[in-house]
Order: sequence, then C-alpha cells, then structure tokens
Amino acid sequence: MSESTEKTRSGSGLARRIVTIVWAAVTGVQFVIWLLMSLISMSFKSPFWLWTLGGGAIVLAVWWSLERRGSGNGSE
Repeated sequence: MSESTEKTRSGSGLARRIVTIVWAAVTGVQFVIWLLMSLISMSFKSPFWLWTLGGGAIVLAVWWSLERRGSGNGSE
C-alpha cells in the first residue's frame, strides 16, 4: 500500500509541476504580447496578463499547500 501512495504522490507532484510550468509560460507569452502592443502603439495598454498571473498564482498556491499538508499526514 505504501508503494501506491508514493506513486500517487509522485504522479500528483508531476502534474502540479507541469501545470505550474504551463501557467508560467502562458503568463510569459501574454506579458510579451502586452509589452509589444504597448511599445508598438506607444501608449500604455491595460495589463491583461495580470489576471492570468494573479488567478493562476492563487490556484497553484492552494494546490501546493494542500499537497504539502496531505503528504505530512500519511508519512508515519
């Protein structure tokens, strides 16, 4: 039973890392697009990428904290 728990945790950890990397990449692409739009038009545009940055950060912070809390309970 210990092996299946470790496999589930490692699978969950891998999924969490992949989602974090995708979130960071999407936010980075949005930032670059926003920066180019602002530079080309020579005016400040609304930073739409902040919604992805903030929303994703909150969701991922909760997910990471729940995973850490859950991994501490079943270790012994």
